[in-house]
Amino acid sequence: MNTAGEQNAKQAFLSLQNLEKIYPNGEKAVYNFNLDIEKNEFLVIVGPSGCGKTTTLRMVAGLEDISSGDIFLEGELLNYKPCKDRRMAIVFQSYALYPQMKVFDNIAFPLTINRYEAPVTDECLQSCFLLRSLMRETDAQKLFEILCGILGGKGGVRAKAESLAEVFSLTYECAKRLISLCKKYKKQSAQQLLSQKEQIFAEWEAQIGAWENAERGVLQQKGIHVDEKFCELDENGAVKMQMRKLTPYEIKVKVYETADKLDLTPYLDKLPKELSGGQMQRVALGRAIVKNVPIFLMDEPLSNLDAKLRLTMRSEIVKLHNRIHATTIYVTHDQTEAMTMASRIVVMSKGFVQQIGTPEVIYNDPANIFVARFIGSPSMNVFNAKFERASSRFRFGSLEIAAGKDFAQRCAEFYKRKEAELSAMLDNFDEAAHESMLKLLSVTGEYAEKRRKTAEKNSLWANLKRRVAKSPTQDRYAFEREVCARKLEEVRRRLDSDCELTLGIRPENLHIRMHGAGETEKNAVTVRPTVCELLGGEYNIHFDYNGMGMVGQVDAKNKISPQDEIDVLFPAEDVYVFDPITGDRIR
Repeated sequence: MNTAGEQNAKQAFLSLQNLEKIYPNGEKAVYNFNLDIEKNEFLVIVGPSGCGKTTTLRMVAGLEDISSGDIFLEGELLNYKPCKDRRMAIVFQSYALYPQMKVFDNIAFPLTINRYEAPVTDECLQSCFLLRSLMRETDAQKLFEILCGILGGKGGVRAKAESLAEVFSLTYECAKRLISLCKKYKKQSAQQLLSQKEQIFAEWEAQIGAWENAERGVLQQKGIHVDEKFCELDENGAVKMQMRKLTPYEIKVKVYETADKLDLTPYLDKLPKELSGGQMQRVALGRAIVKNVPIFLMDEPLSNLDAKLRLTMRSEIVKLHNRIHATTIYVTHDQTEAMTMASRIVVMSKGFVQQIGTPEVIYNDPANIFVARFIGSPSMNVFNAKFERASSRFRFGSLEIAAGKDFAQRCAEFYKRKEAELSAMLDNFDEAAHESMLKLLSVTGEYAEKRRKTAEKNSLWANLKRRVAKSPTQDRYAFEREVCARKLEEVRRRLDSDCELTLGIRPENLHIRMHGAGETEKNAVTVRPTVCELLGGEYNIHFDYNGMGMVGQVDAKNKISPQDEIDVLFPAEDVYVFDPITGDRIR
């Protein structure tokens, strides 16, 4: 990696540098993915199926090998770190819950199988605290019944201590001390113990106090300081940490904290089959959150839910993100999820990043025609119109839309730049030019033709490669060179002449009124709706004009039916202009 890239990686919270994924058959799924992600950011990667978004997420998670490129987390290279050591948690499309485990155990599962960085805790003082909590918070009759059942059963001290630790969420050390407290009463029944409750608890309290005072004296002699949670402090007053397994008590605390955040506390004793789809997805989220990692990865977590539940869960995930302040990378093909949840959006197509920006920028300032059509519901109306340089107007059937007096100059400058770019690529068609053409094809959509021609060429190549002095690389580039030359020719035709351009306008920017309600203007057409969709507070008005299907939006107060004639106005200031050759926007 270059010095500048390394510097950026050190400054960014999570840095993805030149990530690429190439499968064994030579097919690339992700091309040159570069992105710096800020701490606490909610990033959404959106695109159609097969665009490379999930592959990118899996590379970040460590579930997919990186073909080339680097991943840095707070300046630390992650490329060769296993998934479990990357300080990330992932939520998949499916809930993937263990059906035989209760909700509590499903959430707690990741905490039980791995070691985590946790405070160095004084076991004696913690045991004293836990024993006092047990006396205070547990029903006395239930406590004595469990104690009599376990202590009166078979097995040694270790087995009994482990049973008590599991039942009451105690540390092993604490469970052993509880057994020592009960030695005096081990031959008595639960009812007998209950009748002596006050006396027994007073004796326990005295013994616990003696243990606590003795331990504090030992710590004072050793010069060890602890905080109110019995965690040891270093010379700077910071909590000492170590890699260890969490105790049952620590696991219980974390699970209950997580369940409270997700409103799952009433369901902790239920099995997954007793929950609704939304509740199961919250359990899956809880299993990720409980690990307390700085980054959450979500792979289309709402795709299996019904429409109403998806709406609810969207807001819950955003609220959760705002509450825990973790960095979230969210993958979806649903542009509505992207627009409503993201602080920043990455739009992908065919393995390429098409645009990165805030939802407002992506929606209002699309970089190319793919982004413009993909983002927005209903999608942008797109149609080809002839640009007349002399009058600086667009014509589409009888429709006339003003282009602006300086648009001809901007259009000429745009095509001069494209001529220079395509000429340079054609003159030296190397690997970089090949990938540039593939990115262009990902916008303009000529992949079907590419696949057909590539198949034909590969078949010919299999028969002729022994006789023809031609490298496989040249053969692979043949189609792209052909397309590049064709597009260069088209660009040169457009430098100084009238030409056909692609116009786009958002449905909500069309002005729709009943025919005859005002004077018909040149930038308006009169049509009859084909379909009127009532969506609560608005209508989606579908209509056909000059062979093109279009849709506009109007307030539901304006009752419109397919029997009505309407005037549709195309405001010039709301029209986007795209180059049909490259798909790029002419600004």
